[in-house]
This record gives sequence, structure tokens and C-alpha cells, in this order.
Amino acid sequence: MTDVIRLKDITVFGFYGVSPAEREVGQKIQIDLDIHADLSQACRTDSLQDTINYESVYSRVMEVVGGEKRYRLLESLGDEICAAIIASFTVSKVEIRLRKLNLPFPNNLSHVEVYLVREAPVM
Repeated sequence: MTDVIRLKDITVFGFYGVSPAEREVGQKIQIDLDIHADLSQACRTDSLQDTINYESVYSRVMEVVGGEKRYRLLESLGDEICAAIIASFTVSKVEIRLRKLNLPFPNNLSHVEVYLVREAPVM
């Protein structure tokens, strides 16, 4: 059984993209995270130490997106975020959705979304 802690619509600003204009001007992206873990102990104890502190998860995401590395692809950024969460917390799986909202297309397209799933190594 896996339980899920979900962080929705984390909005960050960065210099993501393939085109020079995207990398120069920067843009907002939105991130959703589904963090799969066994939360049964936390349900019994009502203790923060027995769960995954979502404030710490949020901080870890901010460390990755605010770091020195610039990402051309949402795929690369998403993979890096998943790896950071798996390395920092006891999770079984991380699902991430990254949405680029400001697209250089002339017609109606609200966003582009990349969806990745990463599983923690079995110990």
C-alpha cells in the first residue's frame, strides 16, 4: 500500500527552454509532485517525524530550481527534482508534472506538460 503526499501548482521562475529568448527572458513554470510513501505510522502517531515533511520537500524543490544549473528541457529539471527527493526522503515513488505556461505559439494552447515517474531503489 502506498499513500501520497501531493504538492500542487508550485510556481517558479527560471531560465528554461531551448530558444535563446526563453533562456534570456525567463519564464514561470508550474510543478506538481506526488510523493508515494507508507504514511501508516504517521496516521497512528500523529507525529511529524513519522511522515514526510512537505515543507522540507518544497525547500528541496526550491534548492534544485534555484541552483546554478540552467535547464533547457523540463524533462531534465523534472528528473533532477525527482532524484533530489528520492535521495532526501524515504519514498517509494515520485511523480512530477512540469507545465510551461508561456508558449511561443500563436494559437490557443494553455500549456505544455511533462510527466515523469521515478521509483526509489528497493533496499
